[in-house]
Amino acid sequence: MTQSTVVRSMTPPLDTKINHTFTDFSKKSSRHGHGQDVVDSNNIRQVAGCIPLDMQNRRVLLITSRKNKDAWVLPKGGWEQDETQEHAATRETWEEAGIKGTITKQLGVFEERTNKKRHLKAHHWIFEMRIDEVAKKFPEKKKRERRWFTFEEALIATQDHRYIQEALMQSSLNPARAPPSPRNSFEEQQDDIQSKPVINAVEMVPAPPPHATHTELKRKSLIKSIKSIFN
Repeated sequence: MTQSTVVRSMTPPLDTKINHTFTDFSKKSSRHGHGQDVVDSNNIRQVAGCIPLDMQNRRVLLITSRKNKDAWVLPKGGWEQDETQEHAATRETWEEAGIKGTITKQLGVFEERTNKKRHLKAHHWIFEMRIDEVAKKFPEKKKRERRWFTFEEALIATQDHRYIQEALMQSSLNPARAPPSPRNSFEEQQDDIQSKPVINAVEMVPAPPPHATHTELKRKSLIKSIKSIFN
């Protein structure tokens, strides 16, 4: 642990040193790096980010990873010693995706683990954001691509990031979490809930043919999801 890494309670005290609302939507460079990130008592990095939603068109905005241009991820990053989780999530969403919006709710805290040994890598504090503006210029414009995805397309595009899929399943974009249609009676509502199948991530993603390899499946699924956006 570096000297600048801070161990802090997950709920910071309400004092003047903590930023609660992000308002600096400048087009300059991103904020400082991991040296100021908050970790927990087990030295696990704490990350904050948003699922930016356009509910009118039932879609979510994802961005490419800086490390892997073929990977689609949520805008997110370490929350720092002078920020709350909400402040950090809003800041990262602006810096990485050029999104100005309003956080509507927290979806949960999701674990990110390494692919091979499944070691705990980070805790992701993910929030749902209502998009107010998609800016043309933003700090990481030249470092990332951004693209709209439906719920089903987003599940396919993020299949290598289980924690993102788990957050998407908790979002308002999930058809299974949509509010029920009006009914004439409470009994009719209960009958509808009991008879309606639960939609989960596995059911949303088409089943692979028995002979398909993991690499082929990933490539074909990603190509299919991207093509559907531009059709």
